[in-house]
Amino acid sequence: MKTLPGTIYHYTSADGLHGILSSGILYFTDSLFLNDRSERKNFYRILRECLKGWDSPLSRELAERYFGRQGYVLRSLGEPDPSDRTASRYFVLSCSEEQDSLPMWNYYTHSLHAAGYNLHFDTRRLIEVLNAQPVAAALTGGEKILCRRIVYENERKAEEIRSMLRVFSDRWNCRENPEERENLLYALERCFEKMSLFYKERAFSHEKEIRLVIPSGNEQIQRSPQEKGAPYQFRKVRGIQVPFLALEVLDKGTVITGVTAGPALDKEMAVRGAAYMLHHYGFPKTCRVSSVPLRY
Repeated sequence: MKTLPGTIYHYTSADGLHGILSSGILYFTDSLFLNDRSERKNFYRILRECLKGWDSPLSRELAERYFGRQGYVLRSLGEPDPSDRTASRYFVLSCSEEQDSLPMWNYYTHSLHAAGYNLHFDTRRLIEVLNAQPVAAALTGGEKILCRRIVYENERKAEEIRSMLRVFSDRWNCRENPEERENLLYALERCFEKMSLFYKERAFSHEKEIRLVIPSGNEQIQRSPQEKGAPYQFRKVRGIQVPFLALEVLDKGTVITGVTAGPALDKEMAVRGAAYMLHHYGFPKTCRVSSVPLRY
């Protein structure tokens, strides 16, 4: 797997930029409420094809468990029960390795007079700060926060899935106890869940997305504080109540290291406004604002 870049870029609107710089809080959206509803199903379509081309005791067990009459794993993925304390939950922050992505600017710039922005994150420092947070540790149950590139190529997805299946097939063949095999299936299910969060259709490859994922579960969510300002919250997006985690990462000048103002007619004012905002909220002079040219 390729090494992650030293800097990743989080695209946002003018309101989003102000919210992050003023509070130091990032929103991690529940993976069940992402814009592309087909995201996680992409993984399971390729898994099904891999299982068809591989005949073994484990492959037959998985084919029935996921795609046969049982099919309960896929049903739970599509219609999870919020009261199921054993259910996993995943919360996502999307970034890009591209500082100047025209499709991303188009998404956040609604007219030539309204600039979008991206924040520059020091990748290593962001992950360190998140993993060190007691709130994050309580929500993840001690699991590490995931940060990986999105995989768009179907050939690479199939290769990764087949590699995972070979590893678990060897373990399966070494176990005959039904309880041990069920535990192995549970572990494989969790691996599949996490892999599915990093697979998207090739049509989205222009995003060059790098995704941070906070693994959690209904049990940890239900134990988290309920008062105002608690990490687990809801916000209205296009009239829909969307769950998210709000986590503070504001380590000025080390996590957020800069801002890019997107293409706009008045880029000088866009840059100046962001620079004044950085100064007002106490960011060091090393945290600079840059801009990209307007393209027609």
